[in-house]
Amino acid sequence: MMKKPGESGVVLIVVLIMLGIFSVIVVAMIGSSNINFKIAGNQQYRLEAKASARNSLESYLSNPANFAIPLPTLPSEFETDFNGDGVADMVAVVAPPTCMRSGPIKQQELDISKAEDAQCLGTGQSSSGGTLTDDSTALQGNSWCAKMTWDVMSTVNDVATSTNIEMHQGVYVKAIIGTPCLN
Repeated sequence: MMKKPGESGVVLIVVLIMLGIFSVIVVAMIGSSNINFKIAGNQQYRLEAKASARNSLESYLSNPANFAIPLPTLPSEFETDFNGDGVADMVAVVAPPTCMRSGPIKQQELDISKAEDAQCLGTGQSSSGGTLTDDSTALQGNSWCAKMTWDVMSTVNDVATSTNIEMHQGVYVKAIIGTPCLN
């Protein structure tokens, strides 16, 4: 085949260069979409872990026995099945509650018409050991109950998704004297 005058292959070279540029753009877009999929997946795992931790805290807090004597000493596990296949997708562990502070409730703060306040009628005083005890020689107008502030912590460490989250919830509890609070 004979070369026509004025044809020197410039068009072929320009087309190959443009094809190379488009190939680089396509490869970059594919890599970017893979990163975006990973980010979206990690965000989903994080939201699931937060939901699992929140559900475990709500379940733990709804049980009044977790703040009564004897206080729990072992952590509690709560399984969450997000997809309904009967297999736990994440497990949240709730540590025994930690008492942050405690203070006496004055008798004048009580409403004697309420059953939960009736158990608090009497007097008490705080001992140096961190436990409210009865001391009839030191009548200070305190009731038999204490205002206690607890910190409850839930952790999710999922091996399959490498998701780790720690969630805290503060709780105010009215407790009978003798409930330990060593702060």
